[in-house]
Amino acid sequence: MSLFVVSVPLILYQIYGLAVPIVILAALYGFRWRAGLWGNSVTLGVILFSVLIALGWWEDIAYLLATQAPATLFLADNIAIWLLFIINLVILDTITRFMSTVKVKFNDTVESVGNGIVLFLLFMVLVRFVVIANGHLGMVGDHHDVVLNQSPATNAAIGALRVLSKGNLSGFSQVNQFDSSGNFLELQLQRRQALMLNMQGEGGSMQGTDSQVEKIQRRE
Repeated sequence: MSLFVVSVPLILYQIYGLAVPIVILAALYGFRWRAGLWGNSVTLGVILFSVLIALGWWEDIAYLLATQAPATLFLADNIAIWLLFIINLVILDTITRFMSTVKVKFNDTVESVGNGIVLFLLFMVLVRFVVIANGHLGMVGDHHDVVLNQSPATNAAIGALRVLSKGNLSGFSQVNQFDSSGNFLELQLQRRQALMLNMQGEGGSMQGTDSQVEKIQRRE
């Protein structure tokens, strides 16, 4: 009989995993197709730079946020990465709109095929970023016995971001590489497990405390 036992949270999680990519894909092709190959190519560059900036500096913002507002300890990573991404996306998009005021026209075949390819690349970048930002840095806790899920797609995305971020947008004195220690997934699993334990403890809260904040260490 256990074969037919259905977990509502598992169903919702599977729906979420399918719905997000479908919504992103539909939105891109529905709302961005008219922007054309040139406009979407510029947008792809803006998105990539915004993602790199967010991945390169979210830990600094999250550390500052957690130490100044201990209640945000378990949520700081997610808040910081989305905040950085959105702010930089708005700034870079505004700058490129002023810099690129002329819409470049391509041959009809090149325009159609190229536009479709660029939109698909935009889709892949956004989906992988959402998986990292919401899936691994998100606000959903994990049980203590959960096995670390290292899917080929996630590993490939993290590996690509690690290569792209090396030397890009780093400080003058040191490289600010994403996941330079190669333990991003493990550390974030520990954070989600700590979040779950905190929610199951007395009070059942997602909030951190001053004593918990004192235990965190800044990675140099």
